[in-house]
Amino acid sequence: MDLLFEDTGYFDLTTYGLRIGDKKGVMSFSPKAEIVLCGADEVEKILKKLNIKHTFFKNNGDRVMAKETILECKGDAASLHKAWKISQNIFEYMSGIATYTNTLIKSAKAINPSISVSTTRKNFPGAKELMLKAVMCGGGAPHRLGLYDSVLIFEQHLNFFNAKEELEQGFKELKHNFIERKIAVEVESFEQASYFASLGADILQCEKMDFKTLKSCVGLKQKHPTLLLSATGGINEKNIAGFAACGVDFIVTSSPYHAKPLDIKVTIKETN
Repeated sequence: MDLLFEDTGYFDLTTYGLRIGDKKGVMSFSPKAEIVLCGADEVEKILKKLNIKHTFFKNNGDRVMAKETILECKGDAASLHKAWKISQNIFEYMSGIATYTNTLIKSAKAINPSISVSTTRKNFPGAKELMLKAVMCGGGAPHRLGLYDSVLIFEQHLNFFNAKEELEQGFKELKHNFIERKIAVEVESFEQASYFASLGADILQCEKMDFKTLKSCVGLKQKHPTLLLSATGGINEKNIAGFAACGVDFIVTSSPYHAKPLDIKVTIKETN
């Protein structure tokens, strides 16, 4: 997708109509509050495409204080106005996700320094690359990129087995066929968790469990020391600390994808 053309189309009616396109100007970007920056690479591609001279003072993943300058650009008014809004949108949305992700991680690690926070594949279709990059700028990691990079058994898979013996044979074949992969299973109760741990699951993804049940599932590590457990389902900045305190190895959440875009102030002025 051509992000620049999506916003500018064939020409800028306002700048053209005002006859200011050839005038020289300077444009700067700065946050209105503290942020974790993301989107610098995408914005730079736009600036280069428009032949705008630019200087970045901050990089992806940097913590930027309120009113600190992220970027300064110099060029003709026509080019600056084309770059303005799409660049601002990229910074605001991607930095919003990165900052929210970083907040989650700090809350979780304050309870368990060794825990990690990952995001699901419930990203907005067509925006996966940008959203995942923002998560990683905030210190998070992708849980699954898609169906092709990991093995995760859901109830929707289990519904195709009519008998326990058939399921157990299928599970055995899965582990054999993908011997280099960890086998993860989504579970919703302690009974399910115990059963799949006994079958040799490598990871139990504990879905929407209360803290008491989740702690019981974590207790399975005593019998299965290599077992990994994650908590998922409805986890956000308000409750992540409680899930981290249950002793899980990592947390899986979609909430960063719904983070509010942050305010990035853009100033454009004429220069001599």
